[in-house]
Amino acid sequence: MRDIAKEAGVSVSAVSLAFRNSPKVSKNKRAEINEIAQRLGYVRDGRISELMEHLRTNRSDRKFSKLAVLVPEITKAKQASYPVIGKLMEGLAAQARESGYDLDVFYLPELKASPKRLRNILVSRGMRGIIAMPWVSGVGTLDLDVDAFCISTAGYSIIDPMVNRACSNYLQMMDELIEQTCSLGYKRIGFAMTYPRGGIGHKLFASSFLYYSTLIQKSRRIPILPKSEINSVNLEKWMREYDPDVVIGDGMVYELLVDLGYEIPSDLGFATLDTAKGPPDASGVDHRHEVVGREAFKLVLSDINLNSKGVPESPKIVLVDSHYYSGFTLRKVGRMVDVRLRSSTHHDSDGSVILLK
Repeated sequence: MRDIAKEAGVSVSAVSLAFRNSPKVSKNKRAEINEIAQRLGYVRDGRISELMEHLRTNRSDRKFSKLAVLVPEITKAKQASYPVIGKLMEGLAAQARESGYDLDVFYLPELKASPKRLRNILVSRGMRGIIAMPWVSGVGTLDLDVDAFCISTAGYSIIDPMVNRACSNYLQMMDELIEQTCSLGYKRIGFAMTYPRGGIGHKLFASSFLYYSTLIQKSRRIPILPKSEINSVNLEKWMREYDPDVVIGDGMVYELLVDLGYEIPSDLGFATLDTAKGPPDASGVDHRHEVVGREAFKLVLSDINLNSKGVPESPKIVLVDSHYYSGFTLRKVGRMVDVRLRSSTHHDSDGSVILLK
């Protein structure tokens, strides 16, 4: 750092401030210092930078530092009806405790503040970082000037501003779910899409399922039942017309199937898209929402350490792989077909490559 300071004609402390993107050093001088550092081959040690940032903070601030959590659409009283939000909040709270932070949660429908007033509230409370919870109804925007904050979100639903985000790996989880159902011998997989049209989750789930459909005979292909058409009448018609032996959906679809008289799993297999959405103890995929919440927190914490505020030039996405949960709604029904969607190779139980039938 001394060599950089000497060439730039500044003190070593000024170089340190420039590396932390501090406004105490002019923008032009910061750019000059970073250019000199790159030319001289200087590489920062991230662990030391993180430690020094912590030591620069006085003890009282370390104890009481808070990050803001913004919850759009729902009130605190309604949060219990949205288990995904609850699990994300659990992950955030756990990571905050481990990192020496507290959380200040703002339920925007209750606050009823204009974007300008909300910004002023956050600034006056000394909030350096924001984690925005996803919209529960689908995609949406966050109408807030975030230039003064380090910010991230959980999930794909907030499409503006485009900030760093932690997300469940939707493509991987649908691939895994299809592979698991095929391994149990199910031949006719039906998919009731319960995610809103246009969202990334909708697109990735559909991409995986439609890709799988291209690998099987046309007689086995079942069209996706879209969210807008999921009701008792349409579901019964879809079941009669296409006769799936297993349905992928969520708790709402499961309840409709039970109401139609299906015994699960004896009459019909069922796999849930998200174990958080039920039914209890169903076979399906655990999105690991708590881990997603933790990763969203870490994204903000990283930006705080780097003093990187506002909308990033190149937003990052951290993907969290799901876990398959073997519940009561799927059972062994026949000969296993080893479906490997990611490798595009499909093997019968004797090892020979086959076209799925």
